[in-house]
Amino acid sequence: MLAQLNTFALLGIDAVPVQVEVDTSPAQQPRTVIVGLPEMAVRESIHRIERALVNLGYRLPTGRTVVNLAPARFRE
Repeated sequence: MLAQLNTFALLGIDAVPVQVEVDTSPAQQPRTVIVGLPEMAVRESIHRIERALVNLGYRLPTGRTVVNLAPARFRE
């Protein structure tokens, strides 16, 4: 595992704890995958995050990057 952090997601007006884990591994083609928290807005944010990192001067990993957002489900 490359990195792990704790943050929060909004569920209505409540803040719900979310654990974020990031891992990289070698791959033939670079790819970023977000798993967990199945909201479409989260999945669509991959490209915005990658561009923001590049614009800040960071180099993206050359392999596969997996971002795990847990828990994958919230109680309703």
